[in-house]
Amino acid sequence: MAQGPLDEKSPLIGRFDQSFLIHMIRDFFVLLVLVTVLEFALKAGTVYYGFRVQGPEVVQEAVGSIADDVRSIMRNEGGPVAARTLYPILERNWGDLGYRIAITPSPVTVTSIEAGFGFTPEGIPQGDWPARLHNIAKQPITAEPFCLACHTEANVGDVLGAVVVRRDLATDFAEWVTDMRLTATLSVGKIVLHSVLLFLILRARLEPLLGLRAVVSNLARAYGGLTHRAEIRTADEFGVLARDLNLFLDRVCKLMEELDAVLARVVAVNADIVSIQSDLRDRIDCLTSRIRRLERSAMLSAKAEPRLSQAWFDAARTAVRTLEEKSGAREVEGLVEDLHAVVSNAEAQIATTERVFADLGELGDESDQLKRAMSEMIRLEERMRGIVETGSVLVQRINPPTTEA
Repeated sequence: MAQGPLDEKSPLIGRFDQSFLIHMIRDFFVLLVLVTVLEFALKAGTVYYGFRVQGPEVVQEAVGSIADDVRSIMRNEGGPVAARTLYPILERNWGDLGYRIAITPSPVTVTSIEAGFGFTPEGIPQGDWPARLHNIAKQPITAEPFCLACHTEANVGDVLGAVVVRRDLATDFAEWVTDMRLTATLSVGKIVLHSVLLFLILRARLEPLLGLRAVVSNLARAYGGLTHRAEIRTADEFGVLARDLNLFLDRVCKLMEELDAVLARVVAVNADIVSIQSDLRDRIDCLTSRIRRLERSAMLSAKAEPRLSQAWFDAARTAVRTLEEKSGAREVEGLVEDLHAVVSNAEAQIATTERVFADLGELGDESDQLKRAMSEMIRLEERMRGIVETGSVLVQRINPPTTEA
């Protein structure tokens, strides 16, 4: 009987009574029993059909045969006396064949036998036949010239008696049951023998399948390797299945080798990244330290030699303009030009120094950002290392290394 899919944790999986072999033997046994029952039912139907269709004809033939026997008895001179002896034998013989017979003498026969032989003929009484489904036939026996020697009161053509033959359906079924007892015994033996033969055949034929099951079981076992291969024992579907399973395992092993190679390359790249990170981290730390020292030196220098204030420049410009207004001598003009040059040079140096300080500040900020980026890169390297370790463990679990004894 078909059933729905089972859960992989079902306790039914793997039990002996759930074995394919047990199911096959059980189904085959039930099928044989059903076929035997159907065969018996068909034979019973054949018996009933023969009773309905051929039964009347068979009974008619039986009554004709008995009527001929009665005529044969009547041909003898002592026919009525012989009939008293032969009728019981006739009744017993036909009774053994499953027929109920009755021979009823007519009044003219009774009168003639009583007058000629001194006894009353009884024939074969019908008695109380049970009310069952049956076929019945009746045939009268008429007087012939040779009958008149004993039946003195009769004329040719008169009815001397009647033969009645009946066959019940229960009789046919009783004979069928008798035959079926031996058939049933043989059928039971045949069913048992066929079941045993099927068991032996299936056990021999399912041996490759059991081998495949062992291979799959080893593959499914925790931390089992992929080195197991199914043995190809036959060229049938089981052999094809074993070959395909081996090809699949070869393909999986090839993929595992490629994955292992990729992981090895990732490990090598990770080692290079770690080396470069270490060197770059040292360089960045050194550069950052130098920039910070330079920045601190510049700040200290600026504090030791403070720059000129804006008021000083305003005063210097006012003094230059005053000298220009009060004196037009050439010496004064030269002094004024020198003062202009000094003021311009001082302003340029101060602007350059401010730009240097600003650049140093930006460089320090960028070095801090670079240092933070290095920290992020280190964390990324640690995550990659974790991924590599997880992948290596997975490869070892799927395809563990073989240990030689």
